[in-house]
Amino acid sequence: MLEVVIIYKKILFGLDGSENSNRAAKKVIELQKKWNCNVVIFHSIKHPKKIFLYPLVLTASFGSCYTTEINFLTEYEKEAKKILRDNKKIFDEAQVPVESRLIKDENPEDYIERVVKEEGFDLVVVGIKGVHSKLRQIITGSVAQKVIKHTPCDVLIVK
Repeated sequence: MLEVVIIYKKILFGLDGSENSNRAAKKVIELQKKWNCNVVIFHSIKHPKKIFLYPLVLTASFGSCYTTEINFLTEYEKEAKKILRDNKKIFDEAQVPVESRLIKDENPEDYIERVVKEEGFDLVVVGIKGVHSKLRQIITGSVAQKVIKHTPCDVLIVK
């Protein structure tokens, strides 16, 4: 019987710092060690942030609301950088080379769809039910659902 083996050369891993995302990181490490492929990890911080600020808009003056929004976005970006650092450390400890990217101007699903086409990734890995998907699923559907539907390469969803 003929056995088909698929070997991936470029893996794009979208992470969010959740426990499911950490499990997905372990899968990516396994795949990289098996096939010696290139790995790019990324975290996107474009979200429906305004939803969190509406109570502030109603109770604060314009100036203080703007300052609060800037502080919120600064803290949000700091946390995103920490998520990337922590995950890069996991890969470094496993001696798996990765490139890490912080995406500020695109939703994760839009970034994945675009960069897969532009850079020729042949596998996308995401965890399901992470930090991004809880609120976003209520508003627009989960990141994983959109990735499965719109990504032109294989997708590995890790629970």
